[in-house]
Amino acid sequence: MAVAVVDTGVLVGMADIDDEHHDVAMEIVREMDHGNLPTGRVTNYIVLETLNWIHNRKRHSKAVETYERLNQSAGFEVLHAAQKDFPSAVDLFQTYEGLSFGDATIAAYMQREGIEYLYSFDDDFDSLDGITRLETADNPFK
Repeated sequence: MAVAVVDTGVLVGMADIDDEHHDVAMEIVREMDHGNLPTGRVTNYIVLETLNWIHNRKRHSKAVETYERLNQSAGFEVLHAAQKDFPSAVDLFQTYEGLSFGDATIAAYMQREGIEYLYSFDDDFDSLDGITRLETADNPFK
């Protein structure tokens, strides 16, 4: 099964109609839901970051709605990142000044799992080897 990790910005863009990436994020999510893109893998860290952002800037009910949509979607998998990713995440965070700790946990997870593709609007990932960032609803496996 083809998989790609989905970053917080895509999920926030999906949930927030005022987000500058809303239209593209909606297209990415729709195409994943319809099976036209790889399965979107989301770690618990991404869920945490996404729901906190929506809860703090929009409203609680929107955060709950976003979680339910993610959890019920056939196009997404929500997985718990392994504890063994934490030391690698710390190393990445200390090495790359522009990388947030949340992003470092994503990168560590992707490296351990051998996942190359990341749907993200965050260009801080571009400095990392082995991660190819996708900003549109393109399928890298076709």
